[in-house]
Amino acid sequence: MASNNSVRRTQSQVLAKAIAVIGRKYQHHVYAAGTATIIVMQSMPSYGWGLFDSAQTAMTCMFGGAGGIGGAGGAAAATAAIKALPAVINATITVLLFVYFVASGLKVANGIGEGQEVTQMVQQPVGVFFIILVLWIAQSILFNGVTAAC
Repeated sequence: MASNNSVRRTQSQVLAKAIAVIGRKYQHHVYAAGTATIIVMQSMPSYGWGLFDSAQTAMTCMFGGAGGIGGAGGAAAATAAIKALPAVINATITVLLFVYFVASGLKVANGIGEGQEVTQMVQQPVGVFFIILVLWIAQSILFNGVTAAC
């Protein structure tokens, strides 16, 4: 007896499924390459690139006066760690958002490839994107003109 379980897929579903399969196969490579790129771009001041660069500059200005922390031997190490904190926070947030959006994209591509309704899957990443956009605009307005020199 022959089974009628074969489902006809559209070309877009086949393409989405192929992207999802390849994406899942190389997902960790994409994360590693993206993370390395983000960290390198943020560690080079000449690029001046960062998702929340204005907030990082303001935090650098805030933490710049934290020189009296620690004892005589640990003061330099503590000061260096505190001064590096804004860049670490900015890089961490950017990397986490990158990983989130790659994972969400693969989930949506897999859903399209399976023929699922993706409206529910797309709502959260789109909402997160708009929240990030609003936060980026707000921090750009709030910290406009703030320099690392305070």
